[in-house]
Amino acid sequence: MVTRVVAVFALCAAVVYGQRPDCGNTPVAPNEARIVGGTEAIPYSWPWQVEMCMDYGYGECSLRCGGSVIDKNWIMSAGHCVDGYTNNPESFGIKVGTYNYHDNTEPGEFVFNVTKVVIHPKYGSPKQFAHDISLLKINGEIKFSDHIQPVCIPKSVENLVHVGKSAYVTGWGAISEDGPVSDKLRQVLVPFLEESDCIKEYGSYAIDSETMECAGRQGVDSCQGDSGGPLVTKHNDTGKWFQAGIVSWGQGCAEKGYAGVYSRPSAMCDFIKDNVGYDICQ
Repeated sequence: MVTRVVAVFALCAAVVYGQRPDCGNTPVAPNEARIVGGTEAIPYSWPWQVEMCMDYGYGECSLRCGGSVIDKNWIMSAGHCVDGYTNNPESFGIKVGTYNYHDNTEPGEFVFNVTKVVIHPKYGSPKQFAHDISLLKINGEIKFSDHIQPVCIPKSVENLVHVGKSAYVTGWGAISEDGPVSDKLRQVLVPFLEESDCIKEYGSYAIDSETMECAGRQGVDSCQGDSGGPLVTKHNDTGKWFQAGIVSWGQGCAEKGYAGVYSRPSAMCDFIKDNVGYDICQ
């Protein structure tokens, strides 16, 4: 079993709580064609996608994980991406508004330092990789633009996650198991599995039904380097995009009989609210 690692500050009006940002918008429309096996994304069409990089002691920030813009001061990612480094926020960097993560001159991209890293207090309990979520506070405010937008976080996935529905996962992860990572952001459409099928694939000892969900099939999956990135689906009524999952773990990449396992942010809205300072889920 492998994890997929490379390798909501409240803006107060007076003294009251902050206002939930307008979210889930895509000023640059994404390609929503049902492409099997994944493809390069249209540049900046998934505007909440961020690159989380880490300085491993060599003086440069290297791709570690993905993440999502959820507020002008906060990024959401996976807990396993920051596990062991919550006391070293200076080790991380966040790049927003980027398409080719090797290109540091893209129009409208910004790089931020991280001032605070918070991992869910129940991370790894009651199952390994349960409550796999982290929040990173940056040292400035993100200016939303055509290339940078926050994603919506649902209070419930009842109408978003079910068999017969699919979602998009994005990232710069490996194109194939143990293969090279992609310079340009890629997207893949993955189908949701029934909880019972997810348990059949991994066993009840591994799947925490409260905080995990499964999506993907043979040849269609996230992979190493996509960890922490978003699994999103469009709300039929509003046309807004909601993050149903965070890339978490799985057996290999796109292997037969093993879907990807995603952390469910909707199950951890209280954790997000306690740290961001207001109820961002909707």
